[in-house]
Amino acid sequence: MLETKKILFICDQSDIPIIESSFSNQPGYNITLETSEKIINIGVKEYLRETIHLINSNPDMFDAVIGTHDSSAVFAAVICEQTGKIFASINGIINCQNKYVSRTIQSRCVPECTPDFCLDRDYLQGNSNIAPVFVKPARSNVSFSSQQINSPDTLLELIAQNTEKIIDYNGYFVDALAISTAEQPPQNLETLNRFLCEEVIKGDQVTVDGYVFNDDVKIFGVTKAHFFGDGISFKHHEFPYDLNPAMQSKIHSMVINLIPALGLNNTFFNVELRIDETLGEINIIEVNSRIAFQFAKTIKAVRGFDPLLWLCEVATGRKPTVDKHCAPTFKYCYNFELRKFKDKKIVKTPIKANLEEIKISYPEIEIRNIVKENTYLSDYKQNPASYRYCILDIPGNNREEIMNKFEQIKPMLGYQFEDI
Repeated sequence: MLETKKILFICDQSDIPIIESSFSNQPGYNITLETSEKIINIGVKEYLRETIHLINSNPDMFDAVIGTHDSSAVFAAVICEQTGKIFASINGIINCQNKYVSRTIQSRCVPECTPDFCLDRDYLQGNSNIAPVFVKPARSNVSFSSQQINSPDTLLELIAQNTEKIIDYNGYFVDALAISTAEQPPQNLETLNRFLCEEVIKGDQVTVDGYVFNDDVKIFGVTKAHFFGDGISFKHHEFPYDLNPAMQSKIHSMVINLIPALGLNNTFFNVELRIDETLGEINIIEVNSRIAFQFAKTIKAVRGFDPLLWLCEVATGRKPTVDKHCAPTFKYCYNFELRKFKDKKIVKTPIKANLEEIKISYPEIEIRNIVKENTYLSDYKQNPASYRYCILDIPGNNREEIMNKFEQIKPMLGYQFEDI
């Protein structure tokens, strides 16, 4: 009988139901959950020091420590560094989360897949010929303050309006790195709160999901993004997306070269790309040194295995394997992002009765509410164009079936909003 593995999962508060559902019938794992929100509220340095001390005082306390998003991944990386657990290295985290540092490595390793880029100061000083320009913080999330600009004046406005917010957002990252003993690239702190300017890239957006175990890089899925008319707000994500053989081979070659160059090993990763299959072109949007948590249940609905279980296998020193008894039920799964395009007060979110009614009719559906009642959509970090409030995974065997389910389920959720 296999020994039960004790796993500390650090996650967002809204991740908890998803993680609990993955491990509810998994006697091989004993899961402890901590949230990034709690850690930031307590104080990052205080929490990390105390947790590191507890684990080092009791080495059998956990077999692995795992993070699911940017914030929790850096917390997990610091804990694992200081306690001898398996996870992405500190420099691997930095090399992905600081987009300027990441672009620098990409340009050396896979220059043909790396858009032209520079820091905001170089663009403003006229040291770049990039035009048109897409700007984004060197480190942020959910496309915050990311947009195409037409003049340096717009960039100056973005810097003036958002630098203080970016510095505040990156506070937990700086605090976590202060606990690490790793030698870190000096350009990380120098560029962390600046804006990155890049050439505008076109094509279909896809996310490549994979893991690296003992230096062996594996890809296990490709998801295609569909956008609302603004071109920046995700409408839904389609899994699986079948690439033509030439593009599949080209992406595989690029990924197996890039992932080690970023310093990633024994971790999940996801690579966001813009591709043109007709021209055979690939442009990297960004690389993340963690699981694409949003797509975990999307992939499970089609592949039959749960990536969250694979995450635990890598973190406990075992190569992921597919259970021969697990059988896919559906051919496709769409991951929907419910949005509003104006800020609103959130009056009502799904109650237990709503969710139970949906589960009776559609047991295959996964629902993730990411807002709270009596708050505003703008209270949550959003992209510049819209406000996301819920994520749905809806599997099916064809597009029409999935879209019909979506239209039936959406009003059953019971969300209510007020104009402001």
